[in-house]
Amino acid sequence: MLREYAFCPECGTPVVPNEISATIAPDMQPYASGQPTAVPPIVHPANPAVALSKKAKILIASGVVVILLLVGVYFLGKYLTDEQRLLDRFESAIEDGKADKLFDMLSASNSDTPFDQKTVDGIVKYLGSNKESLLTVMEQLKAEAKQLEAGDAETFANDADAAFLYLNMKNKKRWLIYNDYELKVKRYMIPVQTNFEGAKILVNGQEAATASGDGSSIEVGPFLPGEYEIKSVYEGEYTTLENKETVSLFPMASYEDSVKLVLEGDYVHVYSNYSNSRIFINGKDIGLAVEDGKEIGPIAIDGSNKMYVETEFPWGEIKSEEFAVDTDQLEFNVSELNDAMKEEIMSSAYDFVTSWMAAFQARDINALRHVHSDRVADFTEYFTDMVDSDEYYMGELHRITFDLDGFDVNQYSESEYTVSVKAQVDYSEIFYYSEYETDPVPVAGTNYTEYVLQYVDGQWLVSGWSPSYDVGTENTKVYE
Repeated sequence: MLREYAFCPECGTPVVPNEISATIAPDMQPYASGQPTAVPPIVHPANPAVALSKKAKILIASGVVVILLLVGVYFLGKYLTDEQRLLDRFESAIEDGKADKLFDMLSASNSDTPFDQKTVDGIVKYLGSNKESLLTVMEQLKAEAKQLEAGDAETFANDADAAFLYLNMKNKKRWLIYNDYELKVKRYMIPVQTNFEGAKILVNGQEAATASGDGSSIEVGPFLPGEYEIKSVYEGEYTTLENKETVSLFPMASYEDSVKLVLEGDYVHVYSNYSNSRIFINGKDIGLAVEDGKEIGPIAIDGSNKMYVETEFPWGEIKSEEFAVDTDQLEFNVSELNDAMKEEIMSSAYDFVTSWMAAFQARDINALRHVHSDRVADFTEYFTDMVDSDEYYMGELHRITFDLDGFDVNQYSESEYTVSVKAQVDYSEIFYYSEYETDPVPVAGTNYTEYVLQYVDGQWLVSGWSPSYDVGTENTKVYE
């Protein structure tokens, strides 16, 4: 049975059943058998295509471009702020020895910690020559990056396990979106111990602290990573004590090691054969004499200091041999006469003997040279007797051989000294009376004499002489 209405197969308009037959094509009429005619299927027409305008197309394309740009900018920003990229740049700067690039990286991140190119050069040199240390630093930095990214840490500035360089997340996001990272340089205090109160602690030549002397540590700093020369200097009354150590300040964790600068100072007892000898250390008169009996110190007894004593005699200042101070007891022997002084004494004695012969031959005291005033009266009397008795003298000095080991100094008071010298005298001479000897002939002779001289008004004067039987012949000097 047909429905009450159907739809037109061409246009889809509702129609009554009778109208359907009228509208069906001949080839679609019912069969003659009288079977009911089938209802044609309902066909829905396709939606008609909507054509986009040019403006719409432009707007859609622009939107796509903007979205792509935003995505690109996002990933570019993420790349520029990525912590791994920062660590890669750091590692490359170290491995390539690019201290200038590392300086740019660190200076931008450490404006609150002023440092110079020298600090960065030290970091590059240290990590570049210590591959294990570089590996350790990189592992720590990567671990810090993971903790910061996961929110497990806020900062490593005070982390005792952090290396001298650590990764830091900035407080402000870059472009309000991205986490921004930087490399920060840690600063350290260096504990220093020394054992003399008042000792100055110097770092790279600059005074940093003064030691208390109770053995406690003094912290100096803060210092950036690098190499530092730490020195303890004690300016003592008699000498300076020093000790130093070079600290390589590139710790992989907190720095707690103390720099121990022990000053080797001791007290020295000084002795001399002349108690009034003045003591000199490193060429400087310390204002003490041996007779003061004071111990000299504190002073290093490691041989770095030199000491001698000097004694003042009427003929000048004579200093002892200089010794390295390597023991707490030093004894000095002052040889009162140096070579120049011995030469002067021998010359004066020779001149005296020569003039002695001339004075006896002339029977005139005025011919004598280098004679002490105490002997002038004796010679004057002797010459007077020779004149009165008509006695004459004829003599010739051949040579005087002085024993260089035969000098002896004797002190009678603070300023009165005598020096004796032994000599062999070879000569020819004769004393005679003119009424008995018309043709006198000098007789050759040798005597061994010890001459005694005193230093008076800048010259050596002979004050006495006596026979000597122990004149040496091995270490001698001949005057002819």
